[in-house]
Amino acid sequence: MSFNDNMPASWKYFAFRTVNMIVVLVIVTLILSASYSTLAERELEARAKNRARQDLMSMEEQPDDANEYLEKRIEYYRKRYKLDKPKWQRIFYSARDVLTLNFGQANEMTAPGGSRDVATIVLTYLPRTVLLFTTAAVIYTALGIAVGLKAAQVAGSKLDKFLSLFGITASSLPMWWVGMLAILVFVYQLGWFPAPDPQFPQLDKLGFVEYLQAILYKMALPLATVVFVLFGGRAWVTRNLVTGVLQDDYIMAARAKGVPERKVIYGHTLKTAAPPVVTSAIMALLMSMAGAMISEIVFQWPGMGYLLRMAIFFYTDVPVILGVSFIMAFLYIFGYYIADLIYGFLDPRVEVGSSGGR
Repeated sequence: MSFNDNMPASWKYFAFRTVNMIVVLVIVTLILSASYSTLAERELEARAKNRARQDLMSMEEQPDDANEYLEKRIEYYRKRYKLDKPKWQRIFYSARDVLTLNFGQANEMTAPGGSRDVATIVLTYLPRTVLLFTTAAVIYTALGIAVGLKAAQVAGSKLDKFLSLFGITASSLPMWWVGMLAILVFVYQLGWFPAPDPQFPQLDKLGFVEYLQAILYKMALPLATVVFVLFGGRAWVTRNLVTGVLQDDYIMAARAKGVPERKVIYGHTLKTAAPPVVTSAIMALLMSMAGAMISEIVFQWPGMGYLLRMAIFFYTDVPVILGVSFIMAFLYIFGYYIADLIYGFLDPRVEVGSSGGR
């Protein structure tokens, strides 16, 4: 009997999903490195020439053959930047560095402290994206579950019909369009919220309480927009899942035995519907973060989407673009990984078969 046969099913499932996540992450990183390899090569070639010219200009005495010296210095920097290696090796080196979070130095962009380290730049903007979209996910998931459960209990009622109409309508609206309308109405007409501004409150310039108030005030409108667009869809999905569970025989039997409705809903129904509800909530969070670029641009929210736009359209800073792309891809893949683990934990029927599947 092999070690794999002695391993509990839950650990086999965990091990399979972990290995699967790592393999997918490596493949995605290789694809990202290959996608940006040509653009990165052009920038490194230009940097090698500029560094060689700077070396020549900084010499106290010019060499007899300046062109020959320049060619040697260019070749030196090309080797330093691994431009003399085959393209597939450069892609491999780039992917290896990215996977070890060694993103290198930005060409033009800097962090607020002046550092050009890409990891420092990314870590400056990443918490703001996580703050906005994670807070929104907690709010619209909690509201969606509560309202969806109530609508499922009174299927066919006015609440149920309104929820279906609202959920389909709100989910079909582009978030950036809703954001632009919200800015037009609540910022420029009513003046309830501040105008979009990429400047983020600084703790060292404000007291702690004032700092929290400034963040909440700045975050209120984009947060409300995300919740408005995604809440209806979450509630509608929850309603449909719970409605299906309420038709199961064991739920009908529990009601026939006189089990209190509250226990039927929260003790039996919600427990059964939890795996798909939780999974759909995580998927909604990932999808909202995937659309962070457009949403953050509209609200001038200084997060990862805003940083990626600046890196692409204003600086063409390949190290920053690659670093942001990797972090966003990692969050997406890791989110799916967590969703799989939660689903397996909540639903004991999920197992890893002999072929490695469910």
